[in-house]
Amino acid sequence: MKAKKILILSALLGGIVLPSITSCGTTDLVFFNWGEYIDTDLIKQFEEQEGVNIKLLTFDTNETMVEKLESSSYDLVVPSDYAIEELAEEDQLLELDMSKFSNYSEDKLVPSLKSALDNLASGDDGFDLLKYAVPYTWGEVGLIYDSSVISEEEIASEGWDALITAKNADGSDRKVCVYDAARDVYSIALSATGNNFVDPTDEQLDEATTWLKTMTDNLGDNLSFKTDEILDEMPEHKYDICLDYSGDAIYSIMNEADPISPLKFYIPDAVEGSDTRTNIYTDALCITKNCQNVDLAYKFIDFLCTTEAATANTEWIGYTTPLEEVYENVTSEGGAYADVADAYKVNATDKDHFYRYNAELKAKITDLWNANIR
Repeated sequence: MKAKKILILSALLGGIVLPSITSCGTTDLVFFNWGEYIDTDLIKQFEEQEGVNIKLLTFDTNETMVEKLESSSYDLVVPSDYAIEELAEEDQLLELDMSKFSNYSEDKLVPSLKSALDNLASGDDGFDLLKYAVPYTWGEVGLIYDSSVISEEEIASEGWDALITAKNADGSDRKVCVYDAARDVYSIALSATGNNFVDPTDEQLDEATTWLKTMTDNLGDNLSFKTDEILDEMPEHKYDICLDYSGDAIYSIMNEADPISPLKFYIPDAVEGSDTRTNIYTDALCITKNCQNVDLAYKFIDFLCTTEAATANTEWIGYTTPLEEVYENVTSEGGAYADVADAYKVNATDKDHFYRYNAELKAKITDLWNANIR
């Protein structure tokens, strides 16, 4: 199984023009995606099937992608949910025509994901992501931990506070890593303090900052902030516990060096009295307003939504598929993720929310992060 493996080179090349999959001919579709986030054999298969040439370009953050779209032309992009909302507000995305699809429809999505997206769209200030995007992967933010060091009972009792606890039950120093992303870390800090991360008040942001300061003060040199390095270091059990995305957790679990003391993935329950448990996310396929070949973009999306292509892709990249049939197949007996189904299956609840695009909140979190945490 070729699980997703983001290389440092991909991060360094984020947003830089890379060679197209085919080496000659004109470009018919420019596909802007995360690094190592598609089985390129599928691109070759589609090129041969349609007699076209797709140029694959990569980015390493949503912010890089949004910035590049302001100055360069791309046909098909794969932003995360909050970035899709930002691009839609800026009128950069095409509203989807569902009649163009023969393989994809909303009723083929995993029901819990569809429910979460329906909740996102509800209310006066809701955002209908499915109006602009076809989900590509999805997951949640949680804790991956070394079960030989931290017991299931221990992590269940500590919840998110497992990230600010300096000592393990045996008295050893706890080695903690958090994904180096202000947005996600503050989302969890807000959840840990019993607040929501969709529209927090300044007072609630201060509470979250205090919680994060406790983490940095308690752990000192035993706290690390990492990104793609986690994919190499967590399978080697370099940390006792790590705040990470479920998709990366799947990779770590399937590639750990010492399966005798297995890594496990856990999402704490919501703090008593709070309506927020964790951050749910989806990366999705979007057609830009300046797409030069709209019909081909629809065809490529629809191709990726076939059972065969979606199965091959999810087995290659390691992130959870949004398509229910594939989701069930790869986690059933004999499926690629049968042995890690607990981590692969996203058990979303009504207390799991999407992070929303809010320019003012983004600026506040960035300022607090830079001034107090990093």
